[in-house]
Amino acid sequence: MIFCCIARRQTPTHPLLRSLLHSQAWIVVGACLACAQTASEVPDRLFSQAAELEKVKDYQGAEKIYRRLLLTLPEDPEVLKKLGAVCQAEGKYEESVAVFQKILKRAPLYPGVNSLLGVSYYALNRFDKAAEAAQKELTANPKDRQGRYYLALALTASGRLFEAIQQLETLRADDPQNAAILYQLVVDYKAATQQAGQRLARLYPDSEYTHAMNAEAFADSDRFDEAILEFKQVLRQNPNFPGIHFALGQVYWRKKDSENALEQLKLALQEDPNQPLANYYLADLLTNQSQYHQAIPHLQIAISVYPELTKAYFLLGKCYAGVGEPNRALDAFNKALKLEPNYLEVHHQLYTLYARLGDKEKSQAHLRIFEKLTKEGQEKDKQLLQKSYQKQVESRNAN
Repeated sequence: MIFCCIARRQTPTHPLLRSLLHSQAWIVVGACLACAQTASEVPDRLFSQAAELEKVKDYQGAEKIYRRLLLTLPEDPEVLKKLGAVCQAEGKYEESVAVFQKILKRAPLYPGVNSLLGVSYYALNRFDKAAEAAQKELTANPKDRQGRYYLALALTASGRLFEAIQQLETLRADDPQNAAILYQLVVDYKAATQQAGQRLARLYPDSEYTHAMNAEAFADSDRFDEAILEFKQVLRQNPNFPGIHFALGQVYWRKKDSENALEQLKLALQEDPNQPLANYYLADLLTNQSQYHQAIPHLQIAISVYPELTKAYFLLGKCYAGVGEPNRALDAFNKALKLEPNYLEVHHQLYTLYARLGDKEKSQAHLRIFEKLTKEGQEKDKQLLQKSYQKQVESRNAN
């Protein structure tokens, strides 16, 4: 009778039946609410369990839970996204691609999914697809760092180095100390340089630019004589080649050929009086020749451009001490120590300078530091020699 009335949406007339119906209806409603609450709690509990498993890198366990959730939430994009992510973490990249594509079929720009898809494509060496997916993510979210990073990696792998560098420089601007980004920039710039160099050599094998490029490569490998020959060939082909005298002067300076270095560096400064490194190299040579007055203005130019060039302050201190300006010398030496507290030669210079000024206490303090650093250096050299000898012995025994 009661259930018949409920089914027919009729209200019974008997008071007792009305009372029974009222209580029965609340029992049904209460049961329905309890079921609904339980139904909402189950997914939340499973999500929490899966998250805990992911924390301990039990991706297989997390995958099972997400697949269980899909039985009740078959089209839920967040469940699918998490499932794809754990499949990716397990190295099941093809499966992750299929899961991500299922989401994107309904929502082509669902947050974070194209970025994840790009990672999976990259792992599968499908670099064009990886770049395409990452670009889609960046269309919707230009600040997605993972998408931009994998776009850069995909472009690098595809040989599109300059485009990759642009993406990495964008990332570096926001995070200038990120080691992974800096490393990849080094790799890409080096590869791009080689790529451009090969193209230059192929198109213009005997041009002054190719000879200059070869000279730079020889100089980087400390093959100074070969570098000088190449630079001289540049000079013969084009006496007005930009920076040629500085390039030659730098190689001669590194080779410790003072006479030729001085000649070329002076020519370089005739072309560009404010070239900072040309001024620094020339000042170094002049200081070694005790031409302190001439060296000082060159050092001032170098320091104005490179205020953290420690040795420039050391040289400036020597020059001021050499021309009888002890206060300026102290200032320069102390600036060098601020940049490099264990600068051995600076402590020796201060020991000597304070002794001349009659400040025995400070002189002795710097002498003690100098002796301590010297002893530490000798111990370090001794350890390096012992390690080198041990390696030689091990190598001989192995053979």
